[in-house]
Amino acid sequence: MERLWYKYWPAGVPKVTESPRAPLMEYVTRYGLENGGRMALNFYGKKISYRELNRMIDSFAAFLAGSGVKKGDRVSIFMDNCPQFIISVCSAWKIGAVAVPANPLFNDHELAYELADCGAETIVLLDSMYPVLHPVKKKAGVKNIIVTGYRDFLPIDPELPLPASLEVPRQFYPDTVEMSSVLNREGTPPAVEIDMGRDLALINYTSGTTRIPMGAMITHSNMMANTVCSALWTNITGGTHLAVLPLFHVTGLVHSMNAPLYAGGTIVLLAKFDTGSVMKAIEKYRCTHWVSIAAMNIAVVNHPEVGNYDLTSLKTCSTGGAPVPRKILKRFEEITGSRLIVGYGLSETISQVTINPYEHPREGSVGIPVIGTDVKIIDLSGSGEEVPPGHPGELVVRGPQVMAGYWERPVQTAEVLKDGWFHTGDVARMDEDGYIYILGRKKEMITVSGLGVFPSEVEDNLYQHPAIAEAAVVGRPDPVLGETVKAYVVLKREYEGLVSEADILAWVGEKLPPFQRPGEIEFMAELPRTGSGKILRRLLADMARSVKKSVV
Repeated sequence: MERLWYKYWPAGVPKVTESPRAPLMEYVTRYGLENGGRMALNFYGKKISYRELNRMIDSFAAFLAGSGVKKGDRVSIFMDNCPQFIISVCSAWKIGAVAVPANPLFNDHELAYELADCGAETIVLLDSMYPVLHPVKKKAGVKNIIVTGYRDFLPIDPELPLPASLEVPRQFYPDTVEMSSVLNREGTPPAVEIDMGRDLALINYTSGTTRIPMGAMITHSNMMANTVCSALWTNITGGTHLAVLPLFHVTGLVHSMNAPLYAGGTIVLLAKFDTGSVMKAIEKYRCTHWVSIAAMNIAVVNHPEVGNYDLTSLKTCSTGGAPVPRKILKRFEEITGSRLIVGYGLSETISQVTINPYEHPREGSVGIPVIGTDVKIIDLSGSGEEVPPGHPGELVVRGPQVMAGYWERPVQTAEVLKDGWFHTGDVARMDEDGYIYILGRKKEMITVSGLGVFPSEVEDNLYQHPAIAEAAVVGRPDPVLGETVKAYVVLKREYEGLVSEADILAWVGEKLPPFQRPGEIEFMAELPRTGSGKILRRLLADMARSVKKSVV
């Protein structure tokens, strides 16, 4: 049966590919041997060749193996973006261990939960994060603690402004191993046979925006399927890739780390997102590829000095994580000359499920299913019946990127993996050409007088207001209507103090039907987000349910 989405399939991209036969490390090793002088990483001006990257990975992998880390063992990686993150993850893969990237914003209880849940006995972390580990390391059962610091890899004269967190003095701790001392050694790691379809590359924990985090088990085959897909969809044959998305999250890992390494590209790596530094990096290093999230795109477009930078080196740019307002997409293309392509994915699918074709993007859509992937929209009643095009329902997906299951949670695995289909919990609709439109999480749908309101529908209208920089909508309990719509709004700097709640309520009242109109606007300095940049709707919903109105 011909899929609806094949009508606008991107030219030159195969509809199906063979299952990847080699793990990522084989490609990195090959570049190190065949073209070792090629630049792999650029960290604020610190340049690392593929030869040097390969040598450090081998040295650290040999150390991990010598410390008792075996194939299948879990290794926690607790750090922001830095070369050591890439070295640590790749070293774990080199010896068949499972990388478990931890959110750098974790507190001690969150870190302890993840370490205990996955059973990691080895952790590699930044010196600034050791105080988070220290009070829980015994309880979590950690045996090997390897510490590193930004300054171990920063150049003497950085070529870009450094975030304040990179300026702090280097810290050293007893009963730990310094990563830098290990990387200076020569080492040969043991040869390990990788079963692509069975052996785990990652345990990637869900963001916990609506429930307790669970570890999605990602095989090497899962990971490489989307890594190869990323390279093919965007025609990556090398290039210079801006990596500012958190690498601990699937989107950053696949598109900003794996895909460039698979294609032999150069990664321009930034520790944290700063709008000015991003624009300077693109201009200075002539970055050609950037995968981002909506919040980053909004920040660049709204920056008062964006016109002072030449961002036209960008050739392919994609985004996700939240709906991107139409005017942001248009303005981004005006500034860069590159279309901003919207996609959709999850932790459980190691990033992309759908992406817009570059030649035929559709406004408001997250695109069409990617290589080898099937999707369908099923009835929200739970019958499992597929709904016709244009009708809302739950998005389910089947493809090579779908996880093996949740780590040690067979019940929860069975709830979402049914007959080979992963049930995303996202409500969406498919148009007549197979393009997907995300309406929201099933749990986030607001019911007003029995009518369903999806946050994205209201937010898209709010973004049309010239004073609004960001907006997020949740439901608030109402004794008569069941729920009402509440909007949390961040104003653009130049409008602060000049626009009132009444102004926005009056404006949106002309744009939306009564049941979709916000009954309350609350201004915030910023929206709460996860470490990967997603809006914490759970927190906003809790605030909306509270009797006392919170003002930031």
